[in-house]
Amino acid sequence: MHFYNENKLFTYLYFLAVLATLIAVYKLGFGESAQQISSAPERLRDITFHIWDNYPVYKHGFLVFLSPDQFARNIAYSNHSTAYLFYMYTLYKIEMFIPSFQMRVVGALFNMISLAGAMFYIISCVTEKRIALMKSLLTLLAVIFMISMPGFWISAASFNVDNSFPLIFMLLLLISFFIWQDKGNGKRVWISITLFALFSPLSAVLLGLALYLYSLQRDGLDKNLFKLATSAAFMGCIFYFQAPVVSEILGFTSSNSGWLFRAGLDGDTTYFFNAFMSVVSPYYPRPLHIIAIPILLLLAQAVYFRTVARKEKLEGGKSRGAQFTSSTGIFYYLIFSQYIFTWLLWPQAIAIHPYLYDYLFLAPVSVLIILNFLVFPTNCNYSRLWVLALLFFISFNFQQIAQSKCNGCVYPAWSINK
Repeated sequence: MHFYNENKLFTYLYFLAVLATLIAVYKLGFGESAQQISSAPERLRDITFHIWDNYPVYKHGFLVFLSPDQFARNIAYSNHSTAYLFYMYTLYKIEMFIPSFQMRVVGALFNMISLAGAMFYIISCVTEKRIALMKSLLTLLAVIFMISMPGFWISAASFNVDNSFPLIFMLLLLISFFIWQDKGNGKRVWISITLFALFSPLSAVLLGLALYLYSLQRDGLDKNLFKLATSAAFMGCIFYFQAPVVSEILGFTSSNSGWLFRAGLDGDTTYFFNAFMSVVSPYYPRPLHIIAIPILLLLAQAVYFRTVARKEKLEGGKSRGAQFTSSTGIFYYLIFSQYIFTWLLWPQAIAIHPYLYDYLFLAPVSVLIILNFLVFPTNCNYSRLWVLALLFFISFNFQQIAQSKCNGCVYPAWSINK
């Protein structure tokens, strides 16, 4: 409430910017792109949920089926969280009742609104006083940049509608913030991790691995983080094995991809050569600029901060931005942890599905860009230049989204000759 009282105009403009950006994204290309693929069969809407509606629970066990033929032959996919499938089933029922509310569209909008809401909550918690005018403008433009991420909207419109990453990253963002704020303990830490494990069990296991590593401090073991890591990994395993156990009880053969295949350790070079190329040049041809532009913006901020910190050190002061960065190491580490450990353990999955896994990298980068602008020095000499740069990148995002709606296109080409 204190933040709202001090920043009423910023609050109104924040949510107005979110709404306006979502409308622009939908009108420019996302809505049409989603409409183009809506007539194609989807394994949740047209296969799995159709089976759920027409057969008793003991026949399907709330599992996923890639085709009606696989269901008839007792083959099931059991790698999805049941809780997440129930969430998607709710969106499916909404679409069946109101066909214009397509589950992929409603799901994508809800995921981005959730991220924007979590981001606003964090901003309100880390801001102790009124945000200066120029800093407000930079922060709001960075939020628009985040919401207009072309990789997210292209993926949501054209690829797997059963991808849980956009929804669970919002939870990961809050978990990372709560662990940093509450020193790895507290009610909101445990509640958020439980929900995280419930909706994405394997992600909770990866979070546990990340926390195990971070609990190894120079002065010994951080017992709170170690206990949290154990709990996250344990809950992830419990919730994950629920679906495979049900599949086994009902006599289904698994269609899940094996660990060796996802890790690229099966020796097959059809999709994967090495972990580095899985990001830079994945099997599915995702343009490199989709991830390069946010990285370049973040690197430009880092260079600027280093320059300001050096200047203020010579003048006998201390940069607030540098203080913020150094005190939030675990927060920054954890929001990237899903991508880091997925890349470490299952790089072939990233190579085959960049349209899914890119978001786990681009969303944290966008969050850092927003927080960096929030702590920019008030007397920034290059504010207008930063505003112009952000406007250029936002315009670029909108162009990519608009161009992706052409028939037969997925990602817009970098060159018109390609």
